[in-house]
Amino acid sequence: MAATLAGCADESGKPSEGERRAEHLKRVREVYKLGRSEGLAMQRQKISSGIAPSQASPSEAECEAQWGKLGEQRQTAGDRAGFVAACSSFPAPGTPGYDEAVAEAGEADSSGS
Repeated sequence: MAATLAGCADESGKPSEGERRAEHLKRVREVYKLGRSEGLAMQRQKISSGIAPSQASPSEAECEAQWGKLGEQRQTAGDRAGFVAACSSFPAPGTPGYDEAVAEAGEADSSGS
């Protein structure tokens, strides 16, 4: 009967395909939220140092450097790419998508990720 339960580990103790997929999606979401949170923090730091808000979104290179500072280099290349994309695509204040991106970054901050 245990073998018929969906989402359970098989007899070898390895996670099922469903469990692996769920874990992968969880990691993708975590990395995305981390990228958004770091992108917002980097943008705010640039603005506070006098850079115009329209020019304050972090670049891919800056986000890649931030990924390294976070000690995330042991993760997969896909994790890094997801982080960099979420971080470097943070919209400038006042542009479409900015409020949503701030909300996403805030969720990352409040979830303890």
